[in-house]
Amino acid sequence: MNRNIYALLVGIDEYPSPVSSLQGCVNDITAIKEYLEGRVDNDEYQLHLLTLLNQDATRQAIINAFRQHLCQACSEDIVFFYYAGHGSQEEAPEEFWTIEPDRMNETLVCYDSRSPGSWDLADKELAKLIAEIAQKKPQITIIMDCCHSSSGTRGDLESDTAVRLAPIDRRKRPLNSFIFSNKDAEQLSTERSLAKNTARWTFPRAKHIFLAACRDRETAKEYNGSGQHRGAFSYFLLDTLKKANGSLTYRDLFKRTNALVRAKIAAQSPQLEATVLDDLEQPFLGGAIAAGKPYLSVSYHKDYEWVIDGGAVHGVPQPSFDETTELALFSFDSSPERMKELSTAIAKAKVIAVMPHLSQIQISGIENLEPEMTFKAVVTSLPLPPKGVLIAGESAGVKLARTALLTIGTEKQPSLFLKEVAKPEDAEFKLLACNGQYLITRPADDRPLVAQIQGYTEKNALQAIERLEHIARWTNIAELSSPATSSIQASAVQMVIYQLGEEIKDAQIKFQYQQQNGKWKSPAFKVKLKNTSTRELFCALLDLTDSYAVDPQLLETGGVWLKPGEEAWALRGENIYPTVPEKLWKQGITQSQDILKLIVSTAEFDATLLRQNKLDLPFFPEREVNRGRGTLNRLMKRVQSRDLRAALEEQELYDDWITNQINITTVRPNT
Repeated sequence: MNRNIYALLVGIDEYPSPVSSLQGCVNDITAIKEYLEGRVDNDEYQLHLLTLLNQDATRQAIINAFRQHLCQACSEDIVFFYYAGHGSQEEAPEEFWTIEPDRMNETLVCYDSRSPGSWDLADKELAKLIAEIAQKKPQITIIMDCCHSSSGTRGDLESDTAVRLAPIDRRKRPLNSFIFSNKDAEQLSTERSLAKNTARWTFPRAKHIFLAACRDRETAKEYNGSGQHRGAFSYFLLDTLKKANGSLTYRDLFKRTNALVRAKIAAQSPQLEATVLDDLEQPFLGGAIAAGKPYLSVSYHKDYEWVIDGGAVHGVPQPSFDETTELALFSFDSSPERMKELSTAIAKAKVIAVMPHLSQIQISGIENLEPEMTFKAVVTSLPLPPKGVLIAGESAGVKLARTALLTIGTEKQPSLFLKEVAKPEDAEFKLLACNGQYLITRPADDRPLVAQIQGYTEKNALQAIERLEHIARWTNIAELSSPATSSIQASAVQMVIYQLGEEIKDAQIKFQYQQQNGKWKSPAFKVKLKNTSTRELFCALLDLTDSYAVDPQLLETGGVWLKPGEEAWALRGENIYPTVPEKLWKQGITQSQDILKLIVSTAEFDATLLRQNKLDLPFFPEREVNRGRGTLNRLMKRVQSRDLRAALEEQELYDDWITNQINITTVRPNT
């Protein structure tokens, strides 16, 4: 008998006045809906979807959806609630003051919440609704991409950046306006479901897993992803899901999503919580996501002509500028072993348009294509589009910067890593000429990413563009993710963190300096890799620091082969010491961030090609050691050198590979 998945997806962009509208919530819900429809294993699971958008997402409609749709779930079923919209607070009735020190309820803002006679959906009401669902003991997952508290501020954000936080509702709300009885209110007022609940939501003790976009004192930002407005958390969460082959555990899903959000978005820290910690090791949605095939099928489509059966929900990236996904085509009876030898391909193709469940391609190398033909295809090249940069500010500095951007390449050619854009939503970075100095920032945040450069000269403008290219290379590595045709399971190689001999199982890894003999002592940890698959795999482990350095030497010689069941320790099992440098600490900076990125492949590759120094040091490409000759090795060369020669190398092999990464925070107290 098939298991049921009951999903309720709620997205609200268009709020009535006075609540400000948003731009990416409906896009978030559309994307997760398409993902579920395209990736749930229909042979084992029956998907029951209910979507409420904009004016349909009233307070009563959401309550009814919980009670009439989600409450159908039984013990073997899965319940999934996803909310994208405004979060807020409201003044709590006196009955809840014992559990709310600030005397405020956390709330979801429904479409009609601020209309006369209507209210937000309070965390206590969500607690009641989830308790009703939990009576039949289904698996419950809740995801919210919204803000939780008014303590977040828009002071450091530009006006074109949306934050999913509505004003506090100061109306005095009577207890009888809630959906629970006085007895329920008394019970809820005497217990909180989760210890150390950093997202501030009050939920019942029923088993569930909860993912939130940010901490209670942060804001959930919107982000321009793949050419459309999205919630930053939703975008990177779904990007992680789409590019994994099969189901990730909740812990691994969070680690990868958290690392991507923290690498790209300032002051936003996603949260993962569970009533039973062991549930974090369960696969997302009970393992309902079907594993991908090691190849794509090519066929003729009456509307789009030639297509592959992989689209956005399968992790095929959209073409960007002149960059797109490239494919090698084989006869449909080709074996997996034959498709590893790219020289035996009968044609090539490139993706020209990506839709949710398929992609339109352009085939070259076959003269007489017939509609009845079918092929198999593997990905040979992924797009590495230049990052958009917005140049703004004082005209003298802007003019020099634009000239530098167009002449920084060899033989005075334009940058291969950067492209000037006119709109903030198209930009990854902003170069601001202000008060006689260059500042490199994110488009929606004027806080500099690196040290300012004083003075408008040709040399300084060139240095600013060089720094931007350095950050762009680091970003390309941080974003490097698995191709759509990878056959390697997401859990094939486990990355385990140890401190003082104990495995760290926390979803968020934070190391604290400790006082010893009156001095602050740096923490230490160890990293172990273990091959849990049934085949030999080559592994590389990178450290991406928040000073935009990339260190590929955590493993000896930059990489190691692991047979099934074998283990390898970073730095040969020696301690790794994360630090907050003395110079920065004296300036009041008390935290540092590192991303540990694991790359796993069926073929050996040269991870040292990705090495780069701290930002303020010049970039010197490493001597090529000719370690690999496959598609992954070529991609790594392009990440640093952006070699425009994308032709296949002689006797090039198809490499099957995946990535995994976690974020590590190190805290050094300032007293």
